[in-house]
Amino acid sequence: MNNIPVRITIEDDLHICPECGYKDGFHTSFIRQTKEQCKIILICPSCHARFDPDWMVYV
Repeated sequence: MNNIPVRITIEDDLHICPECGYKDGFHTSFIRQTKEQCKIILICPSCHARFDPDWMVYV
C-alpha cells in the first residue's frame, strides 16, 4: 500500500474507489498544512488507497 495520496479529479460523483471498485464511499483524513489549514484526504475503507481531491478546510 502506498501512503502517498494519489491526485484525483471528481467529475460528477465519487463514491466508487478507482483502485479496488469498493462502492460505499470513503473515509476522510486531515493533514495539517498550516496552523489554520488542513488538506482533506479520502481513504478507501476496503483497500486503504489514499486520494487527494485537492480540498482544504480552514480550522
